Amino acid sequence: MWIPGPIYESLPYACIVGGVLFISGTLYIGLTAPGAPLYIGCGLLSIVYGATIFAKRQAYRRGHSNIDTSKTA
Repeated sequence: MWIPGPIYESLPYACIVGGVLFISGTLYIGLTAPGAPLYIGCGLLSIVYGATIFAKRQAYRRGHSNIDTSKTA
């Protein structure tokens, strides 16, 4: 099963935005709230996961480009 292209391309950004929302939500409810450490942990994990997927995709695309630069005109 394949994910449609636009959704697949936007997943790392969605993870990063979700992580930022988790952390900002924690600041909104207060750092002393009962679930605050859980929200901060989920936010940080989400940001790290999104950034890792984004970096791995960029590295793969740089290494597997379809343009043949070895030939000169």
